[in-house]
Amino acid sequence: MPPRGRGISSRGSCHTQPHPESSPMTLHSSPLGTDDAMVHPDAARAASAVGSLRLLSTLPFNKVEFWRRSVTSVEASARSSSSLLGRAWRRIGVPDASVITRLWRLAPRADAVLLNGGERADLIYLALAGLTPWIRAPHVIVDAHWQPGESRALRAMQRLILRLGRRLLADVQIHSPEEISLYERNFGIPRQLLKPLPWSTSLQGYRVARKAAQGDAVVTGGHSYRDYPTLLAAAAGQPWKLRIGLPASPVTARVREVAAGLPNVEVVSDWTFEQYWQEVADSRAFAMPIVAGLQRCTADQTILNAMALGTIVVATDALSSRLYIRHGQTGFLVPEGDPKAWRDALAHVHALPAADAQRIRDAARREATTTFSEEERLLKTLERAALAVRERSTSHRPGGQPEWLAGRLSALRRSFARLAGIGGVGALGASLLLE
Repeated sequence: MPPRGRGISSRGSCHTQPHPESSPMTLHSSPLGTDDAMVHPDAARAASAVGSLRLLSTLPFNKVEFWRRSVTSVEASARSSSSLLGRAWRRIGVPDASVITRLWRLAPRADAVLLNGGERADLIYLALAGLTPWIRAPHVIVDAHWQPGESRALRAMQRLILRLGRRLLADVQIHSPEEISLYERNFGIPRQLLKPLPWSTSLQGYRVARKAAQGDAVVTGGHSYRDYPTLLAAAAGQPWKLRIGLPASPVTARVREVAAGLPNVEVVSDWTFEQYWQEVADSRAFAMPIVAGLQRCTADQTILNAMALGTIVVATDALSSRLYIRHGQTGFLVPEGDPKAWRDALAHVHALPAADAQRIRDAARREATTTFSEEERLLKTLERAALAVRERSTSHRPGGQPEWLAGRLSALRRSFARLAGIGGVGALGASLLLE
């Protein structure tokens, strides 16, 4: 997706916001007052779910008022370390390793911890926390979307991290019920912990609306698990225009090479996110080609945002797309890797009478903005976190240790914190030895 401008997605890394270095983070409870609950139904529902619970979260949804007031957020510093260790962490996909240690220090006082399944820092923390006996709060992984590693070693590491943190896991939120057996087999997660929660839109706070009555072009974009070869083969020789929003990258370069011989295909790398979504809103159709054989959901949010904008979505029939699209009613599904099926589906969309096209757009918009709204998903997440606390209430009572034990655990925590401050790896290694 285009790199310029502010991202329209709230789902990106929560570890990109500055946190106040000068004030220590504390857990808060009872976030919503009576007046809030009376005025806002969502706030009332959140207050009912959370009550006085202390919820610790790394999830990037603070633009939603009731969420911001229901959780204590652990956010990463916008400043990146230039040290050798900082660069090493970034090489493995951890922009700010202090997120790991701050989570680890705060978790003993939390009633539940909500982690971002798309962040490596969160998963490294989970492994460390699983080896830390004084952390007992139930942990919920939100947005679990993992593909098995390509090598045996990487697959073993994926399973090890989840195995180390398993005693804390109460809810692993995959997106589709179809993923239950896949995640059980691929990652060794017990079936009873895999609790599907479909994803949602993320257009809150942005002013994007359809301006063109019908639109001419087919629009697509993004890098993650996209099957551009099939879509480009379908576009060859067609009368309609295909516009692909892609930031500069090796993938983009390869797409440009193929598209160079297709006069009806344009690859655009300078759209802002808002410009990209405006193009989607004004398109005749939004195309979501997904690679064959994928063992996870992908492009959920992109599909739903396009639907919420009243765009007709044509997507590969995959785990994620068939979760949100009802074929012929709110969009269209095509078989994996079939250029002819893509060509026929897009020709069908272009040939739709205006009234039929509008009916599909309206149905898609209604489905995306009600059943799959961001607010509804966040409320369900809070409710499920509260349920996890109730189910584990007999085994986790923050602050309930005898005084002598609390003192010893405090000393141990300080020792671990010093190791973690060196880089986090030391803390994990020490925990492994102690276990």
